[in-house]
Amino acid sequence: MTKGPDPSGAREARPVVHARTVVAILLELGVCALVLVFTLSHWHAWSVALAMVVIATRQHALFILYHDAVHVNVARDKRLNDLITNLLIGVPQLVPVEVYRRLHLTHHARLGTEADPERILLYRDQPWDYRPLGLWALTRQLAGDLFMVNNLRTLKHFSRELRDPHSVLALPPLRMFPELWVIVALFTGLAVAGLVIDAEAFARFALLWFVPLVTLTQAIQKVRSFVEHAPMDAPELTYSWRPGWFGRLVLWPYHINYHREHHVHPRVPWYRLPQTFPHVVQRSGSSLWSVLWNGRR
Repeated sequence: MTKGPDPSGAREARPVVHARTVVAILLELGVCALVLVFTLSHWHAWSVALAMVVIATRQHALFILYHDAVHVNVARDKRLNDLITNLLIGVPQLVPVEVYRRLHLTHHARLGTEADPERILLYRDQPWDYRPLGLWALTRQLAGDLFMVNNLRTLKHFSRELRDPHSVLALPPLRMFPELWVIVALFTGLAVAGLVIDAEAFARFALLWFVPLVTLTQAIQKVRSFVEHAPMDAPELTYSWRPGWFGRLVLWPYHINYHREHHVHPRVPWYRLPQTFPHVVQRSGSSLWSVLWNGRR
């Protein structure tokens, strides 16, 4: 696939706010709210475990919509785009959009090179190397993603790269709008109010929201990332997938399965990807396991 004119259209043709994206965000948050309310009022081990699984899948879906915001596909104006995204996703999920944008846009610009942030940070000191793993290595990889070990490794390497004047990462300067700090202050105030009003209920809410966020949600995201990109010696560095209903619900919501096409035209919003690329060749979602596991123990 070669680059051509951006099929998302000229800047003037894009809507002031992508209403479908905002509605999708609110629907996902609504599902999370319903699960939280039900679980807080029916607090049992089974309901907590089920709630964490459901919330993790919806947090992952929210991160896919957040990914559109990284490319300024939530609102035409960048400040409004980031305000909406940080208020509804970025701050509640602990990753302001301005922070991740530097890494992700650099990933797009340096895809597959030694300066690709994903190669420098995301899989460093981990078994995964863009090829199927043996069962033991895959188990270690997924356990490390599920129990935060690999996240902590990535944060450690990120901190070191930022301090290293000779790092090939060379990220652009971080620019954050003042609105971010207003949103952070708002959520901090809500947290303090929750602790004062009902500390036990707030602690349970925090458990249901943040434990999936830093464990299962991260593991889902890593598996998706594994299967979106190919080894450096592969003819194409990105893959697109054809998932079934379960794959769309959990691993590839909001057409993130059109990943190769997204890399070519990142300004196409998620809801236009199928109609913009109707004849693309996609891997069957049923082959997912063979991309992760090489059949060896």
